[in-house]
Amino acid sequence: MKKCLVLVNPASGDGKSMESIPKLEKRLEEDFDQVEIIETKEEGQGEKLAQKACREKVHSLFVIGGDGTIHEIVNGLAEEDHRPILGLLPGGTNNTYYRLIGENRDLAAAIDDIDLKTTTEVDLGQCNDRFFIYYTCFGRLIDATTSTDGEEKERLGPMAYVKNIFKALPEDESHQIKLVSDGGNYQGPASHVYAFLVAQMGNLNFSEISSSLSSGKLYVFILTNAKTASKLTALKDMVMGQLDKNEDIQAITCSQLSIEELRGESVDLDMDGEMEAKLPAQIRVLPKHIRIYLPKEKD
Repeated sequence: MKKCLVLVNPASGDGKSMESIPKLEKRLEEDFDQVEIIETKEEGQGEKLAQKACREKVHSLFVIGGDGTIHEIVNGLAEEDHRPILGLLPGGTNNTYYRLIGENRDLAAAIDDIDLKTTTEVDLGQCNDRFFIYYTCFGRLIDATTSTDGEEKERLGPMAYVKNIFKALPEDESHQIKLVSDGGNYQGPASHVYAFLVAQMGNLNFSEISSSLSSGKLYVFILTNAKTASKLTALKDMVMGQLDKNEDIQAITCSQLSIEELRGESVDLDMDGEMEAKLPAQIRVLPKHIRIYLPKEKD
């Protein structure tokens, strides 16, 4: 029996995800013998349900929620031998990861675009004993990029990111770090360190480096100068897609790295928008670790 499980976070986004469930259920019943739908009620429940789906050898697992919901699910799948194919559907406020694979922010339209015959394998990242599907970092500029409103981006283009990033500029602090990787090392000051599985945030490309969700690489950007003028220059180069060419940015491409704070200061790490780790950290790529459904190709 070919079974799929649908996990819905009814609290994410505008809270209207449940309105599209009958449409999704009808669509999935065309391809699956059994469709089970579960609403998550509390933090961490999605991770436990994903683990259960793996152990019951469910064929496919569809997720309706935002980046935090996806993060929970991949942490439930990551260490299991059998991992269902993931179907990702936008149900959050920003859907940052979903925008890397699909154009529609509207859930009903995204359901129409599901292609149950086309899948691809994507990388997963590991940071200490937790997993991420997009990035891990410290520094406040990540909040400004991930929280940029979709309507603002349509209206202002890359300047929408600039508007939010300006608000975050004065709030950062610098740390003394040591980073060792198989692609290069760095020791010195850093106000931000980003480690991405793809060198892109939404429709904003950080560099001209060719990257994909299955490249098997981490794209690391270290902002070495905490002064506002340096951040503004880095911001300009980020918008231009030339962040790796900025003189105050140390850019490293690698598959694994270690990072520590040399003064013993406590530094929290953001993983896909969730604060779940601290320095020191061991970070690596798990190549092509998760299989996902892709949307239909546009004409």
